[in-house]
Amino acid sequence: MIKAVHFPLWLKILGAALTVQLLVLLALGYTSITLLNQALLQQNEVRVNELRPLLNANLSGALFQRDLAGIRTLLRAVQRKQGISYLWLVDADGKFIAAAGQVPAAFQAVPQVKPVMSGIIDNELPVEIGGIRYGTLHFGLSTELAERAKQRLIEQGFLVASVTEIIAFLLLLVMSIWLTRHLRQLAAASQSLAAGGEHIKLPVNTDDEVGQLNAAFNAMAESLQQRIGALQDAETRQREALEYVREEEARLVALLSAMTLGIVFVDKAGRVIYCNPAFEQIWGLRDREQIIGKSALDLLQHSNAVLVNPAHFSEYMVRMMRAGSGMTEFEIEMVGGRLVTQVTRSVLADDGQVLGSLWIFEDVTRERQTAAQLLYLAERDALTGLYNRRSFENALSGIFRSNARQEQKGALLFIDLDGFKYINDTFGHRAGDAMLIRVSGVIAALVRQGEVLYRLGGDEFAILMPNVSDTDAQALATRVVNAIAQIPFRFEERDLRLTSSVGIALYPVHANDPDQLVARADAAMYQAKQAGKNSWRSYQENLDSSREMVSRMQWSQRIDQALNEQLFELHFQGVYIVATGLLSHYEVLIRMRESADSTEFAMPGLFVAIAEQSGQILAIDRWVLTESLQMLAKHPEVPALAVNLSGRSLDDAGLIDFIAEQLELYQVDHRRLMFEITETAALSDLQDAQRFIEALREMGCMVSLDDFGNGFSSFAYLKYLNANMLKIDGMFIQNICDEMDNQIFVKAIVDVARGLGKITVAECVETQDVFDMVKKLGVDMVQGYYFDRPGPAIVFSSKHLRSV
Repeated sequence: MIKAVHFPLWLKILGAALTVQLLVLLALGYTSITLLNQALLQQNEVRVNELRPLLNANLSGALFQRDLAGIRTLLRAVQRKQGISYLWLVDADGKFIAAAGQVPAAFQAVPQVKPVMSGIIDNELPVEIGGIRYGTLHFGLSTELAERAKQRLIEQGFLVASVTEIIAFLLLLVMSIWLTRHLRQLAAASQSLAAGGEHIKLPVNTDDEVGQLNAAFNAMAESLQQRIGALQDAETRQREALEYVREEEARLVALLSAMTLGIVFVDKAGRVIYCNPAFEQIWGLRDREQIIGKSALDLLQHSNAVLVNPAHFSEYMVRMMRAGSGMTEFEIEMVGGRLVTQVTRSVLADDGQVLGSLWIFEDVTRERQTAAQLLYLAERDALTGLYNRRSFENALSGIFRSNARQEQKGALLFIDLDGFKYINDTFGHRAGDAMLIRVSGVIAALVRQGEVLYRLGGDEFAILMPNVSDTDAQALATRVVNAIAQIPFRFEERDLRLTSSVGIALYPVHANDPDQLVARADAAMYQAKQAGKNSWRSYQENLDSSREMVSRMQWSQRIDQALNEQLFELHFQGVYIVATGLLSHYEVLIRMRESADSTEFAMPGLFVAIAEQSGQILAIDRWVLTESLQMLAKHPEVPALAVNLSGRSLDDAGLIDFIAEQLELYQVDHRRLMFEITETAALSDLQDAQRFIEALREMGCMVSLDDFGNGFSSFAYLKYLNANMLKIDGMFIQNICDEMDNQIFVKAIVDVARGLGKITVAECVETQDVFDMVKKLGVDMVQGYYFDRPGPAIVFSSKHLRSV
């Protein structure tokens, strides 16, 4: 077994220092040689730059004139005057022309090969005139003097390094032995202590690390001092632990004091151990010193808070104190409308024993009031304060669910204001809103207890009358018609009169489901309008036997079937940018299959109007929206999709929240979802449409006004409807080449839209001539059969117009 060799510390220090010094000297030597070589190359480069213009100027003319004798004379003169080792000149094709000096043999053997020579740097100079190369000059510059200087420098450096290394060795030897003398003394004392020596104490003469080691050694030698130090350390740790516990207690108290929840700790005997300020505030307690240690039950019963039902609360507290472990919840109603919730949770020890309980009190008055306010807003119309369409549909569904268990009878009155649109368009939406509020108040005064008045949107109202006869419904309809006709209105110094048409439908006489009852009341209302308005009509089947009414009922049933059996299908048509020819987005169009295995489709013109009248359009719009978002999420390469929204959906209070939830669910960029709203639908209830469009734009979705120009005062309403795009009605586009009026109107739309920073889209572009015309008029985007027809598939790659 080979015994390991141990070197003394001073020898290790000496060896390490010498090694470092040697590495530094080697690095310096390498750096010096590198710098010398770089300096040599730089000197050559400077020399070449000095000779380059001289040589090119002297040789270019002679080479151009092919003066070979002059070239040879010139080369020899330059070689002697400039101290160049050799010059070798070839023409543009590499053929030898002339040479001077000691030309390397490599040039003579293979002129294209650049020779490698010791002590000479070969340089190459193109001979040019006006950028045209007539030949190449090779010349060598000697580096012999620089090489000898470098050799002398290396020899002198080696000598200096050797002397320096010897001197450093001697100095380091002395210093290492001197610096480690105390360590050798400490090592000898340690060996003596390990051998059993006592009363060993080293002198502490310095403050450096060696002196610190000697002091530590002396401390370890004294066993009594070790025991005292251990006790002191234990005492210090206990003090730190106690301070930590106090700090944690202070943090917990600060946290509980900052909470708005009332916190109370109660022991097994029912006494209060701790309570925070929120608990005192909720119960009106002021003297904290009289709270701690008191019975919690007595404390609450004699607090300054007055309960609505104190007996009920006392019973709960007694029952809760007896129950032991577990968790209970209770609501406490206080005088003044305050509502406080109490949650009781048992506090258990590690072994499961009940130590007491934790009571948590929270004043939820504001939260309950806010919830009630939100519920009110969800069920009420924002303008009139009447119940809205959502409440109407829920109430109607509830009536027929009750009729399924116990047959009842009642009536539905549909009220539509005659001529309201003219007044709204002529005098503005503020006048229209004031008129709606006035009419709502008049009708509400006629409604008896148990009957409910609803505003369905725009100028449409409905009254649900449970448990009434046809005579009662007709009497109320007469009062409504007469009262509305007698309301005086005055706008802009003009006296106006408003009339109404009322339709009556009875259940279960006229209908067995909500949609059918709404359709019958709507039909009766139109019968009243056809009779001259300012009147009412009760639904009569003999007056509703036309093919149109039968078709409406059949279509309503087919729409329900399509929603339930997934018979709807999405088709898509591209919208293109005129300036670039690129596809901007797709418009989403809906089609209805005749059956699940049918290839025939029903166009939206056959069923959308009926769906809007029956309210089924709300479910259709949500289905289209969900399907479009699923496609956008599944295919990130698909451009934006424009979804059409009906006028009825603008009254859907929950649609905005539904859109936001679906966007979040499918994680679709909001800019990829666009909405198209028909202008007429937006103008029918301008205030609701304005709020709806602003909400969509705040989410980042673009909004387009569809069928623009079809309304009465399109330009006037643009400042209220902050849409991104205007889709010009197709009736102005189809014959635009032949009708100058349409051209003027489209040009006016484009100019106004551009001034307002809006994009214009021309639909129904079906020929090259129409496309050229709308392009000439400055329309931004186009859509129509000329480019592509609606279809169920989307081409995911980029598409272009036929011609731009």
